[in-house]
Amino acid sequence: MCGIVGYTGKRKALGILLSGLQSLEYRGYDSAGISLKTKSGIETVKTKGKVIDLISLIAESRLDTSAKIGIGHTRWATHGKPSTENAHPHFTEAVSVVHNGIIENYRSIEKFLNNKGISRKTDTDTETIALLIDHYLKASLDFKNAFFESVKKLKGSFAIVALSKDFDYLMLAKHESPLVIGISEGETFIASDVSAMIEYTNNFIFLEDGDVALVDRDRITIFNEKLEETKRNTVQINWSKEKAQKGGYKHFMLKEIAEEDEAVRNTIQSRIDENGRILLDDEIKLDKEFLKNIDRITVVACGTSFYAGLTAKPILEKFTGVKVDVEIGSEFRYYDYLYSKNNLFLAISQSGETADTKEPLKMAKKRGIKTLSIVNVKESAIARLSDSCIYTLAGPEISVASTKAFTSQLAVLFMLAFYISQLKGKREAFEAAKKLLKIPSLIKQTFDLTEKTIKELADKYYKYQNFLYLGRGICFPLALEGALKLKEISYIHAEGYPAGEMKHGPIALIDENTPSVVVAHPKEPLYSKSISNCEEIKSRHGKIILVSSRKSTIVDDIIEVPEVDYDFAPFIYIIPLQLFAYHVAYLRGNDIDQPRNLAKSVTVE
Repeated sequence: MCGIVGYTGKRKALGILLSGLQSLEYRGYDSAGISLKTKSGIETVKTKGKVIDLISLIAESRLDTSAKIGIGHTRWATHGKPSTENAHPHFTEAVSVVHNGIIENYRSIEKFLNNKGISRKTDTDTETIALLIDHYLKASLDFKNAFFESVKKLKGSFAIVALSKDFDYLMLAKHESPLVIGISEGETFIASDVSAMIEYTNNFIFLEDGDVALVDRDRITIFNEKLEETKRNTVQINWSKEKAQKGGYKHFMLKEIAEEDEAVRNTIQSRIDENGRILLDDEIKLDKEFLKNIDRITVVACGTSFYAGLTAKPILEKFTGVKVDVEIGSEFRYYDYLYSKNNLFLAISQSGETADTKEPLKMAKKRGIKTLSIVNVKESAIARLSDSCIYTLAGPEISVASTKAFTSQLAVLFMLAFYISQLKGKREAFEAAKKLLKIPSLIKQTFDLTEKTIKELADKYYKYQNFLYLGRGICFPLALEGALKLKEISYIHAEGYPAGEMKHGPIALIDENTPSVVVAHPKEPLYSKSISNCEEIKSRHGKIILVSSRKSTIVDDIIEVPEVDYDFAPFIYIIPLQLFAYHVAYLRGNDIDQPRNLAKSVTVE
């Protein structure tokens, strides 16, 4: 990941490619590159850094700028560190490729290539695609059929655009990662995002999962997953460039909630194999014997990241078999924490710059404690300070109110629990990891299933000034996070509470003007008691919104979510809570992406 552009037509490609890459810079990236089909073959320029660095490098090069067909990419590193070598495009003498997504089976493809005497030169999964196409070209297939054969071998999520030195067309493939074709007279544009093409055309074809396409300046041939020719509708979109960057959504927050399935998929796919084995050896540089013998995990974080830690606590304890403390960063540094002999300190931060998390991390390091961090932003301060870092691969999060960072952090925490458990030889962790691979599709299903209902509920409840959020077990931290989201962007007072504590104080708040949002999984150990809480609220004229996969006649309204194993409920149940906060804030006319008084990265204490 992160941004793809391509062009074939009557104009010089270079300026269009660079303009497209600049339009995609808002998505965040660590390197950039382009390939052009020139008279002398494929010419490629790429670099670690920003598009402006790429432009400077091109200006100093002898690149043939007259080329009228080319591809480009801005990369957010997944496989391999940010570097010029790992930047896209990846190429051979005959072919060049850009790719978003994860090739899950790249190791088996690499083994296939190695048996043919072909080896990778970079750390990326993407290079195996280029090498595979090149292999089939050398087997006397034309570009189209070499591409077909290569795509058949791929497993994972991908948007691919490939360029050949011998053929005047581009080949495309899409599966679970966006890819769009822009159409204009005598020229065709390709991008991962409409924003890269909106200044050139407003006519687009949105490829569907499984599609493969052959594209030249005035011909587009699309094949379905069975490689049969098919038709896709052309859609006319009259968006501003800003709206295009939001994918047509009114706000980045809604777009980022809609992207949570993709964000979690990107985070887990390259790190779990088909047997459920967690592949974190290259990222966790801590001694395996230490990890097998840790006797406590101390999680330190703030805000949404703190709630992610709280949510994952029972999973960490269940699979690692050790005590897990989850501490608020802003408080942690002010008391003398009692570390154990084999303590692992775990810092969580979306930005990697959160001062209230960074300072406790420094303190732990001074005490000689082994440290691990979970962050989203590459080369950030917390990542650099830690002994090891696992990056969430959520992509950039523009909205101040964090959404996809939460689910991606959860995904990493779950994988960490399974990884340590597997090091200890526990077989159940392999089966749990396989279940985690199914979560992205359930997240997408939840978004599609609940959004219409939530819009209607927001219209019913947006004028209320106080809310109580209740949950038990693994759903209790979701109540905290749901209340935080409502506070952050709607400016409504909301409290998250353990449902069992309601009668110990908060029940005094219940009346007809204070709705309660109850988060309850049917398989939680005390589900019947959560329903009893609903009875208590009802008897005091309180209104109840139940988030569950089981209906109840007691409540006023239900947001029904798909069925999911109890351990994995947080990934699913958080989606409607985020959507409810969004739609309430929207009806109240608030600045959702930049709520008052808040900053995306809190770098002061």
